[in-house]
Amino acid sequence: MVQKSVSRKGYPLLPLIGALLLAAMLGYLLGRIATVRIALSPLPTKVVDDSRRREPTVVLQGIQNGKLIGSMSGEVRMWIGEQQIFSGADGQFAAEPGPLLVNTISVLIPEGMQFVASSRGKKYYPVLASQAQNLAPENRVYFPDAVAAEVAGYSR
Repeated sequence: MVQKSVSRKGYPLLPLIGALLLAAMLGYLLGRIATVRIALSPLPTKVVDDSRRREPTVVLQGIQNGKLIGSMSGEVRMWIGEQQIFSGADGQFAAEPGPLLVNTISVLIPEGMQFVASSRGKKYYPVLASQAQNLAPENRVYFPDAVAAEVAGYSR
C-alpha cells in the first residue's frame, strides 16, 4: 500500500493573529475600566500657597470720575508721563490720566543764533517761538539776526 502525504493548505498564522487581537482588545477594555474607576474615585487634594515669583502685571480697567483706575501685581513700576504711579496695599490704583508716551526732541542751537527757518520754507522765526519748535532738526537753518534771514530770502 502506498501512503500519500496530505498537505494542509490554509493559514498557519491565523490562530496567532487571533490571539494577538484578543489580547489587544482585553488590554484596551481593562485600561478603560481602570481609567473610569480612577476618575470616579476622587483623589485627596492638598492646597498649598504658590511660592513662585509673580509676573509683573498691570490691568487698566478704565477711567472713572476723571481718574485712570486699575490694578498692579508683582514687581511693577508704572509711569504716566513724568509721574510714577503707586498702588495701594490691595494692588489698586487711581491716577490722573496723562500722556503714556512723551516724545522729547532736544536740539542744540548754535551759539549767537537768534532766528531759525526751514530749508523747505519761506518764513523765519525767533529760535524760542512755538513755530520754530515744530521745525524738523535736519531742515533748520540758523541766522544771527533778522537782516541775515531776510538777505537769505526768508520773510517774517
